[in-house]
Amino acid sequence: MDTLKIALLALGLTALGHAQMAESLKSEFHKESELGAKPVAAGELGTIKGMMADPAVRIIALQVLKEDMDESLVGPLVTWVQAGHSLWIYDARITSLFGFQPVMMKKNQFTNKDEKGNLGGRSMEGVGTVALAMGNSPINTGVGQVSAFLPKVNEDEYGAVNVTADTQPLLRFTYNAPAVAAYRREGRGMIVFKPLLWPEALSGDRFQSNLLEFSAGFGVPALDGTKVGKPPGPSAEYIQGHPANGATVTPAAVNTTAAQPRNDRVVALPMNAENKDEMEVIGEGTLVGQITNEKLSFETGTASVKLTRVEVDRVELSTVGQLDTVYWRDGHTSKGLLMDKKLEIDVNGESRTVEKKLVKKFRWSRETAQQ
Repeated sequence: MDTLKIALLALGLTALGHAQMAESLKSEFHKESELGAKPVAAGELGTIKGMMADPAVRIIALQVLKEDMDESLVGPLVTWVQAGHSLWIYDARITSLFGFQPVMMKKNQFTNKDEKGNLGGRSMEGVGTVALAMGNSPINTGVGQVSAFLPKVNEDEYGAVNVTADTQPLLRFTYNAPAVAAYRREGRGMIVFKPLLWPEALSGDRFQSNLLEFSAGFGVPALDGTKVGKPPGPSAEYIQGHPANGATVTPAAVNTTAAQPRNDRVVALPMNAENKDEMEVIGEGTLVGQITNEKLSFETGTASVKLTRVEVDRVELSTVGQLDTVYWRDGHTSKGLLMDKKLEIDVNGESRTVEKKLVKKFRWSRETAQQ
């Protein structure tokens, strides 16, 4: 049977049941009414604060697109998550507000078939595809392949997230591809990015049931009858998140860019062998001196980030058509495009301008002091 021709059940919580699973396994899961899952569609954002105040609500499924999102709700939602609840997001373009690193894929980058789906009561064009369960999460217990619907969010673009920082993959096309389903722990709760699914095809029902169970604060049923995993909940261990954008996600403010120093001024220390910058240039080798660009502009696809030596260790520039890589001093990486066309470096008192296309990589020294 062609699984992509099965009638789409717009899972976002319009079909939360346990569908085709064996009765013996189905009985191990909680009833839908016990899971406390509530969908929020476009035009219903005004109901969110009431949901967060309701102790029976454990999961909020944010079935809205970027253009519908009210960013003033981000802080309250993060507070609610940190207290031990779960938030589901379906539009990858929103995920940067919650600590993920979105990436937009083209149809020619993965196997797919044109389909239509329904997100929060809105009919959308998109593609059907098959993703593999990857990662060691208990959510993937008993899951092999899943048929998923990816909505078209821009012209021929379909959302996913990079597996970076504390993002944990759930569904991917290959072992090193972006994730079409992933999560990250924040406080005592969890934030999930997920697609719509065909629960009746492949392992879709098992995956959805596992995700609901875990998000609601219950262990996932294993084949031997035990419950696995340490789910979120008011009594769960508090986990300090490490967002992909380099900022700390807090209830008071959620950054979509790397954290910038505040009320500090950058002071260059005297140059010596230990604190010189390096720039590897095609045809010249490595230039050693001081890079004089104060800030460099970097685009991740959904966020504009300013790179400075305070936060960044090095940048590796790729060939045409590939993404550049930023290596932050806190250990995480970001993929995107360096927008500056020229780099400036002072070598032994001589100022040099180097075209970006000639630079393979550069490294900032730790020569910065703050006063």
